[in-house]
Amino acid sequence: MAERKPVRKIDEVKPFAEYKEDIYNCMKCGACRVAWRQSLPSCPAGNKHVFDSYYSIGKMEIARSIMEETLDWNEKTAERFYNCALCGSCDIHCDYVNGTFSPYEILLMMRRELVNRGLGPLRSQKPLVESTEQYKNPFVKKERGKNLPFKAKKVDKDTETLFYVGCSLEFDDTSNFILKETAELLDKAKVNWGILKDEEVCCGFPVFELGCEELFGKLAKENLERINQTNVKTIVTSCTGCQGIMKREWSRYGELEAEVMHISEYADQLIKEGKLKITGRFDKKVTIHDPCQLGRLTGIYEAPRNILKAIPGVDFREMERHHEEAYCCGGGGGLIAFNPEWTAETAAERLQEALACGAEVFVIPSCPNCYLNFDMSIHGYAGAVKLYESIWAKVPSAAKFMGIAQKLSSPFLKMRKKVDIEIMDETQLLNKVT
Repeated sequence: MAERKPVRKIDEVKPFAEYKEDIYNCMKCGACRVAWRQSLPSCPAGNKHVFDSYYSIGKMEIARSIMEETLDWNEKTAERFYNCALCGSCDIHCDYVNGTFSPYEILLMMRRELVNRGLGPLRSQKPLVESTEQYKNPFVKKERGKNLPFKAKKVDKDTETLFYVGCSLEFDDTSNFILKETAELLDKAKVNWGILKDEEVCCGFPVFELGCEELFGKLAKENLERINQTNVKTIVTSCTGCQGIMKREWSRYGELEAEVMHISEYADQLIKEGKLKITGRFDKKVTIHDPCQLGRLTGIYEAPRNILKAIPGVDFREMERHHEEAYCCGGGGGLIAFNPEWTAETAAERLQEALACGAEVFVIPSCPNCYLNFDMSIHGYAGAVKLYESIWAKVPSAAKFMGIAQKLSSPFLKMRKKVDIEIMDETQLLNKVT
């Protein structure tokens, strides 16, 4: 795989019937099952459930059978298509072998069609959608911008850079510290920045992944109108989901006048321009995770690595699966809300890969979803329960998890593994040495 390009962008949402040619382009070659270079598992859902119907190859066959009316739309169809992290790994490998269609686009289309038919999202995910409809965030929070871990001005006509906070980073206590680290970096570089405060609404990423295109469209339009009124030239976010959705999906609902940058891209640029100076050392063996929304979905791999390689003392190690073949943390596609035990087990597999390359520190380029999932895999489920308790409390089957979560050992402890690795956000690390 010489060329590292992101998963194909979806420029137009089409109805199910218009995807016939795409669905029939699946050659059933099985490239979606394993990472090309290492012949290691590449699909979290297939790796967990084993059956082909959980891999892209099987999901394409289900879609084809529905198209041919030999299979009906039903709850089992929904269960298969929502048992997916939407990590894009199948798309990358399929493109290398086939190159005629996008499995990722089909997976999203099938979720949209399931929503249209009243079969999606799954029961444990519906309260997340209801919260986004009512509060414009997925965590049943009535107020925004009140308890941020930093002081910041509200954007005005003279503000050059908008720091887009995002729902997860504001409301998730596990990764909330990343906001403070980001704010401090922006101040060190003397960036003229501000935030939307109480006017910020969800970027739409959580409901987009669940197939709720109508709700996503409303949020995208509201964001576009609000941000375009500010005159900012750059939008910086420390959430990979926010940056991915802004770059890939908002354009269907209008033009965003500012440039969107993930904090790793922005910090890399600030370092190269001499505005952010590295003065300290970090003498440890370090590896890096490629969040799916940052890597496969938007093609950003080198900026986070440039930062690590610029820090004196860092002994940089690549895991066996990296860049476009990096294994997903397991938490995408709404899976944390649906099955946190499985997502944490998937994250534990990734951490074992980090240990295998000799790393002492596992760096995540600012992704709250990844950070929460890796934290669960090592420390247990308290963080997830706190974040999702208002959502899970509305679903009896999910609420049961709340009651036993404190008793569940982390996946690492279940495997009787020694957790001899430190998880660190890259913005946090950069702030330590500047």
